[in-house]
Amino acid sequence: MSTRLFSVFLVPALLLTAAKKPSGSGRGENQDFILTATLHVDPANIKELLGSDLGGHYMVAEVKIEPKYGKEVDIDRDDFQLRSDNDGEKAKPYVATQIAGQDALVITERPGEGKPGGGGWTLGGGPVVMGKGRGDANQGPEKVEMKSEEKANPLVKVLDDRMLKNAKTDKPISGLLYFAMEKQKLKDLELIYGTGENRIAVRFK
Repeated sequence: MSTRLFSVFLVPALLLTAAKKPSGSGRGENQDFILTATLHVDPANIKELLGSDLGGHYMVAEVKIEPKYGKEVDIDRDDFQLRSDNDGEKAKPYVATQIAGQDALVITERPGEGKPGGGGWTLGGGPVVMGKGRGDANQGPEKVEMKSEEKANPLVKVLDDRMLKNAKTDKPISGLLYFAMEKQKLKDLELIYGTGENRIAVRFK
């Protein structure tokens, strides 16, 4: 009887673990280098990696680039893009100050507009902080202003130190890429590097 009960509870647990898939890895290459990537989509997994879940609004890719045949390659973060097959959403990598910088964009809303409360969205230099204002419910935001925190966020240094660096190199190089994307399934995501004949597309398993 006890063995049967154990099996009843074990199977759903295994299915839940398999369905969650908080991370996945993939590999691709072109004539110049090999690209290996691991994509983390679950906030809990990202917190374990960085010490912060980045508000639950980001996905993090660990990438490694290995030049072929001693070639010097030019690595530029802006050549990367994360794309979802589900709805066509696309994202380019953010730098540390865009995610956890001192500047915050403060939007005072009119009732009935936008998302109320102390939001955690990121736009431009830092987190978007939402507030409520007065006025016609059919009108847009009442006021937009920038505010800066007195102390620098220590997370900026962590993100910057671990970010993939732009470089010209003939040696393997690795680092992290931060994408402002959420609520997408790992199986639908594709990491793209470059364009044309040198384009690499990595899927995750």
